[in-house]
Amino acid sequence: MIPDGVTDLRINEKECLSLGERFSMYDISLFTPQDIAKCSLVLRQFGRNSASMEASSEKIVKYIYQHFCDSQTGENSCVLVRLFKTHPYGELEDSLQQSARRLMNGKSPAADMKCWTLLAAAGADPHWNSRHTAAENIAIPLVSTELVDKMPAISETIKQFGLDIPTVIGIEPERFRQLEPAVLNIFHVSEAKGSPFIPEQDSLIIPYGVKSVLAFGGLLESGSLFIVVIFIKVKIPASTAQLFKHLALSVKTALSLFDEKDIFTCSKTSENIVQSHNVYENQLLEHQVANLIQLLDFSEQEMLKQAARFQQIIDKLQREIADRKNKEQALPQSQEPSTGILNIPEDTIAHVEKNQGIHHFNQGEEQI
Repeated sequence: MIPDGVTDLRINEKECLSLGERFSMYDISLFTPQDIAKCSLVLRQFGRNSASMEASSEKIVKYIYQHFCDSQTGENSCVLVRLFKTHPYGELEDSLQQSARRLMNGKSPAADMKCWTLLAAAGADPHWNSRHTAAENIAIPLVSTELVDKMPAISETIKQFGLDIPTVIGIEPERFRQLEPAVLNIFHVSEAKGSPFIPEQDSLIIPYGVKSVLAFGGLLESGSLFIVVIFIKVKIPASTAQLFKHLALSVKTALSLFDEKDIFTCSKTSENIVQSHNVYENQLLEHQVANLIQLLDFSEQEMLKQAARFQQIIDKLQREIADRKNKEQALPQSQEPSTGILNIPEDTIAHVEKNQGIHHFNQGEEQI
C-alpha cells in the first residue's frame, strides 16, 4: 500500500513498454545523453513483474536488440545481444551444470566455483533467441586465475572493468563486496574483426559484418559480475561507448531484485511468482530507493568528472589568450628601439635578411 499523500511513482511493465515505444528507436551511431536517459528509464523497470532474473534478462536483451536501429534504414544495428552473470556451479540448473562439466571433461567443479553463465540472448539468428541454443558453452567454469587468463574475451572484460581475475572468481569475496557500489564500467573493442579479444571471428564477426563489440555491466551485492554484450554492425568510437556506463546501473537495478534468489525461470508459473513478489512490496520499494540513490550518486560523480574536464579546457584557453595578449603587448616595445634607430637621417641603416634581400631601410639609405 502507498501511504496517503505519497504519489506512486512506479511504472508497471505495460506502461513501461508503452513508454519505451513512445521514445522509440535509438541510432547507436548518433547516441546522445538524452537517449541514455530514455533507455535507462525503460531498462530500470524490467525487474518489476518478472518471474526471475532470467526473465528480467530476457526483456533487457530483447529491448536493446529491437530498439537500437539505423535511423536511415530502420535496420537493426545489433547482430546479437547477450547477458552473462557469474554464478556458483552448485546453484546452476542441470542443463547449465552439464555445460560446465563438458568443459571439464566430465569432472564436477566445486559447488562454489564461479561459472560465466549465459542468462539471456537475442539476435538475428533464431537460435540466438534462447539461452539454451544461443551458444555452444552456456556455463563456463572459471577454474583458476591461470585458465581464465587464457580466455581472452573474459579476461580482457575483467581488466577493462578495472577488476582482477582472483577477485572475480571469488578468491577474495570481501574485497569484491567492498568494490560493488563503485564498479560500473564498459568493455569496448572498436575494431572487432581480427581482434584477439573476440574469438568468434568465423562464426559471428565476419559472416554477420560485426564492426564493434560493446559491453557494460557491474557488480551485484552477492559478489557476482553481470555484463551485457552487444555485437554491433557499425563502428563505435570510445566516446559513444563511455555513455553506456550509465545503462549499467539501470540493468543492475532490474537484476538486483533477484540477486541470490529466483535466478532461473522454474516450473512455477510466472503469475504465481509475481504474486509472491507482491507480498514483499515494502522490500521492493526499499530496494528501488537504494538503487535510485546509487543512480543519483553515480550521475553526480559523472557530472563532476565532466565539469572537471570542461574546466581544464577553459583554463587552457584562458592561458592561451593571456599568452597571446602578453606577446601582443611586448611586440610594440620590441619594435621601438629599431624604429628609433631607423629614424636617424644622417646614418645609413638597412635591415638585410639571411638571403641578402633588404627588408627595410631608413632615410639615409634612401638618399644614397
